[in-house]
Parts: sequence; structure tokens; C-alpha cells
Amino acid sequence: MLKKFISAAAAVAVLGCAAAYGAHGTEPSFADESCFILREYGDTMALFEEGEDAPIAVYSTPITQINPADAALLADGIRLKTMSEVARLLEDLEVE
Repeated sequence: MLKKFISAAAAVAVLGCAAAYGAHGTEPSFADESCFILREYGDTMALFEEGEDAPIAVYSTPITQINPADAALLADGIRLKTMSEVARLLEDLEVE
């Protein structure tokens, strides 16, 4: 559980999301058309900003340890709007 938290926290730190929270406490959207893509990356998975070729985070959990239905979705890429959605999905997939 701690590894999952650290992994999600590292992704947040890389993006500097903590500084992006507004005075109203709302979650940043990073622009209406911008999003993140969690997808297969070699034998594992990585998080990308939409339109970018270089990952912003690479995870150590092998694709073979992911549920086959979820792995099929990762092959196409899963679009996520916020880092909270990214963290929830990583937790659901049990990604380290």
C-alpha cells in the first residue's frame, strides 16, 4: 500500500500538481483539452501527457500481472483528466 502511495505521490510531484490547486480548493484540470494517458510501455506501463512521446512516469508492475481486460484497455491507452483519476486508477490496478 505504501509503494502505491509513493508511486502516485511521485507522479503528482513530477507534474507539480500541488502548486496548481486554486484558492477554492478545486482540482486543476490543466486545460480543458489536455489529459493524461496511461498506456502500455514495453513490458510495463507509463503515464504520458496527451500528445507527448516521452512518459512522465514509468511503473514497475509488469503488464502480465494486470487483469487481461484492463491490459487490453492499456494497449489502446486510458485517458484521464486529473491526477486524482490517475491515482485512483493506479490503485485499482494495483500498480507499483
